[in-house]
Amino acid sequence: MDPRTVRSQGGLRPQGVNWEQDEEAFSIDHHYISGPNGCEMDGSSGPSSSFRTAYVSVSRQLDTAAAFGNWMYEIRATPNMLDDRWPEPYPDGEVFALGGILWKQVRRYARILRFSDDSFNLTTWANNSDYDGRLYEDSHLAAKCHVSVKFPRALSWGEVGDAQAEWLRRPLFHTARSFVQDVAMDLVGTLPLKFGSYDVDYTIPGPSKEDASELEVTQKRVEHDLHRLGPGGEHSDVFIREGRESMRGLIKDGRMNEAGCATWLRPRGLMGKRAEEPQEQPKSDSCCKVAAAFRQKTRRAQQVREVFGLSLNEMRQLMAGEFDGLNCALLVARMKEKADPNRSPESKGVYIIDAPTEESNLRDCKWAQEMVTPKPIEAVFYAHHLWPAEAKLQGGFLPPDGTTAFSAYRTFGAAAKRAGAYPSKGTQGLAGVVYLVRATPNMLVTQMTVPMVVGGIVWKQVMGWVYVPHNYHPPKDDSMQEEPRKQVRYMELLNQLSQRDTTLFEHNPDYDSGLNNYTAHDEYVDFENKPVQLLRDFMDVNGGPIGWTGDFPLFKRPAHKPDAVPAVHKPSMLQRVRDILSGPWGSLLTWLTASAALVFPVLGEMVAADRILNAALQGGRVNLIHMLRYTMG
Repeated sequence: MDPRTVRSQGGLRPQGVNWEQDEEAFSIDHHYISGPNGCEMDGSSGPSSSFRTAYVSVSRQLDTAAAFGNWMYEIRATPNMLDDRWPEPYPDGEVFALGGILWKQVRRYARILRFSDDSFNLTTWANNSDYDGRLYEDSHLAAKCHVSVKFPRALSWGEVGDAQAEWLRRPLFHTARSFVQDVAMDLVGTLPLKFGSYDVDYTIPGPSKEDASELEVTQKRVEHDLHRLGPGGEHSDVFIREGRESMRGLIKDGRMNEAGCATWLRPRGLMGKRAEEPQEQPKSDSCCKVAAAFRQKTRRAQQVREVFGLSLNEMRQLMAGEFDGLNCALLVARMKEKADPNRSPESKGVYIIDAPTEESNLRDCKWAQEMVTPKPIEAVFYAHHLWPAEAKLQGGFLPPDGTTAFSAYRTFGAAAKRAGAYPSKGTQGLAGVVYLVRATPNMLVTQMTVPMVVGGIVWKQVMGWVYVPHNYHPPKDDSMQEEPRKQVRYMELLNQLSQRDTTLFEHNPDYDSGLNNYTAHDEYVDFENKPVQLLRDFMDVNGGPIGWTGDFPLFKRPAHKPDAVPAVHKPSMLQRVRDILSGPWGSLLTWLTASAALVFPVLGEMVAADRILNAALQGGRVNLIHMLRYTMG
């Protein structure tokens, strides 16, 4: 895009009309795997494109930035530019400007002169007279002008967690807006950014007949991705399953081949062969769809390797239960090595294992499959100011008046912090209560939403509870902050706690064990600004286990306000709560997921450590695995 056009728009804006209203737009992962300029969506990157994103891609590398487009812009970095380095930095030095780039951030620009051999040169740089050097160079804020490598992880994968629990509606938008306000408001303003308006200045270079069109620029980016993918490309091993021969058809005479891409996209039949179709004109977006698939699979391959020590194809086979050809003793050794903080970097992938038998290999394969298979959400945590006797008299928990849903928590630490923020109750320094609640289908627990309870929680699905001291904050344990040390420290604390022969949650004698086989609804349902009737329809299908009768509220509150708070708790109970929550085990509980709590020695006897570790520490892994299902499908 030429400087005059960029200036007339106030800067470089995110793509898509009303992008700020699309939750998925705030995921860097979504931005990247949709292909260059989002062309995977519909083959277009213009005004008619259906692709929406909150980001503008920029690069740290001059050569990469100059490989596409007609103009080069040198931009002052600001903290709303995100450099996502997990599990590896994005290729070509790509970073992502959240909300876009203001024209006043552009220091200078130059035209890119491209030659027939794909080399390039730049014309003389022209300074931007609108650049705000006073703000970005001379003020005390200049020290804040940098790219952010630390930012909310929800913006990386679009993975909503307890940090977003205060925003039941549009959690990713509010996360992004809060982040920009905290770190970059003085430099770029609030999200969505306000792009300034400028009078037309014809001395600034405008469009030229020699310029490549937006479509041509996008195609150039696609071609770049396909070259990295094709035979000899740096990531071609990711597509070994598709066959190297079929990959050669993507590039013809050094250029992308739409017909070859269209063939590659055809569904595979038996023996992995592509389905034959009548001769037809290939679609103009075929190669972009291949490039988008390449981007997605390479990112997933990096993530799988970092988390599990497996290749994408090994993960695919395990999840599908296709164990033929797998040496699962070797896979288990690699997975366990990934979880060992004391592993030697010198191992270089050398493992000493016993020769597997058919029986032992099947056993190892099933263990590995268990570790990489997403588990349905069996329970959630809920924080409330009502104590158990009050909640029982009320019949459970209902949404605030005039609403139909409320948020819950995935981890104990976040729920306990919220419970401790309620006003002190009684005379013994206690505040709210954390409830462990059996998940039922009226609960939405998905990647893109805060855990949402539609209708309410009935008392019979409360499994247990723990009182939380006023102003409680989980203790910090630095060794629990980073993988894989977190896993080992978790097990150390778990063993110590189990040896105390104690419990944390008090058991609810009214719990209905008939709910044991239910889990949360695991599909994303967007109820934002939708008629209440849609929620009724949802509850008609999913509200049966909790007594849904066809309309809100789920149950009637008693006519008088419950008042059944015991005046004094037993000193032994208070001491037990404080010992566990404030001692070293408090940092362990910060990471405890509700599903892990079902097998944790707080409601019953100790069970296999593998099961506890898997349930408790899958956190970020679970959503990765869900995303892999779509990748591998």
